[in-house]
Amino acid sequence: MNSRHGGQGRARNEAVAPGRSHRSPTVAAPLEVLTARGRRPWSRLVLACSLGGLLATACVPDLWSILGLPVETRLAFTNLSTRFYAAMQVRTHGDGEFVTTPLLAPGATFRADCAELLDAPCPGSLDVRVLLYRRVHEDLPIGLDATEEVEAVPLVAGEVRAVPACEIEPLETYTIVNWDAPEGTARVKFAQGTAVDSYIRQQNLFPNVDTAWEISGVTPALAEVAPPPLADPEPVSGRVILANGTGVENIGVLLRTRFRVRLDDADEGNDPDSDWSDPIAVTKTDAAGQFAFDRPAGVYQVEVFADGYLFRPVVVEVETPQQQVIIIAEPQG
Repeated sequence: MNSRHGGQGRARNEAVAPGRSHRSPTVAAPLEVLTARGRRPWSRLVLACSLGGLLATACVPDLWSILGLPVETRLAFTNLSTRFYAAMQVRTHGDGEFVTTPLLAPGATFRADCAELLDAPCPGSLDVRVLLYRRVHEDLPIGLDATEEVEAVPLVAGEVRAVPACEIEPLETYTIVNWDAPEGTARVKFAQGTAVDSYIRQQNLFPNVDTAWEISGVTPALAEVAPPPLADPEPVSGRVILANGTGVENIGVLLRTRFRVRLDDADEGNDPDSDWSDPIAVTKTDAAGQFAFDRPAGVYQVEVFADGYLFRPVVVEVETPQQQVIIIAEPQG
């Protein structure tokens, strides 16, 4: 599909950074959240590396330096909302202009090297803004919405400063994930499952059971921020074939996106913690058994269906960009 915002073509899946200068990592800054009620400072971040803790994760940058290995981090921003489109603005803490990601549809991911994005291979801490936008034609499934146009101003927007990063531990990939949340709110998880995540929990920087940054409403300073262009497509594609390699025509194919509400827990009363959405698009295979969905890079589930066949597998979970999905169809009867 030819998706675009406000009549403009898709932008390349690159961040926009006006007037950036060379930057270096910053450390030990107080965490601040800007909300509609103003700025609230939290605890000061402190790093200490004693002889007894030489091999602790907080000291890894020193070890890497001794070994002569580069410390370079890749940033990954993922939108796991079921309805709302997300954009992020980010910078090394306190250092110049914010860099804006493309607008991400549900299920989409933006990835970039911090060295290129922020002029800092491994930033000590980050200032982050997250903005959510409502799709204009919400009555249409995403796959039938030719433009995927969103409203001109954000539904949710917030800013948090001095989020811990490489000052705690250098990560190969630093993840920032927008979870599914009720309308008018956002829940954002930083560096899940890492030493950075553990530090955030220990310091009670985000005081809730999931240690997620919670945003309610729109910070006034961000109220008029227009949505950036949509991310480039990275087609979800594949073939349905017989055992001999012959393509099978007219096989139905559904596409779903991943969503997450909270960390996985044992409370079945609030399930699902995470799951797959209702289908966002449907297509069928051509004469060669091929199918394709024009979606941005991200996490998706492909499901095939047709009378008269068994499929191996019926459902495939994919993270694009990747090689084509291959599904074997076995005629029945």
